[in-house]
Amino acid sequence: MASLEQIERERAERKAALADARLAQREQDMQRLNELEIEHGDSNVAFVEVDRFSPGMPTIAVVRGLRRPELKRFRDLTRPKGADAAAAAEMSAESAWLYPDKDSDAYRALVDAVPGILTRAGVAAVHLAAGMEQAEGK
Repeated sequence: MASLEQIERERAERKAALADARLAQREQDMQRLNELEIEHGDSNVAFVEVDRFSPGMPTIAVVRGLRRPELKRFRDLTRPKGADAAAAAEMSAESAWLYPDKDSDAYRALVDAVPGILTRAGVAAVHLAAGMEQAEGK
C-alpha cells in the first residue's frame, strides 16, 4: 500500500501535468479567439469560459452575434408561454458557433463533457445580437 506522502506526491505531479496541458490549450484557444475577433470584429464575438478541462478539450467556446433572422427565430421560439428557452438558446448557439469547429473531436468532447455549454453560448450570441440592435437603434 502506498504511503500518504507518495499518494500526495503522485496527485501533485498529475495535477501539475494537467495544469501544463490546460495552459498549452488555453494558448491555442486565445490565439484562435484573437483571429476570430480580427475576422468578425471585436464587438461581434463572444466567448464562454469552460469550467472544466481534460486534454483535447478547449477552454473556451466562441460564438458570433445572431443575425436578424436568427434573433427573430429565437424570439419567436421563446415568446409562447411555456416555451423551452434552453432549446432555443441551443439552436442559437448552433447557428452562431465559431470555435471549436463543429466537425472536430474537440467540439464533440466539449459538448459531451459540458452539455450546458450550448445553452450558455446561445445566450451569449443572443446578448451580442441584442447589443448590436441597441447600438443600431432598432
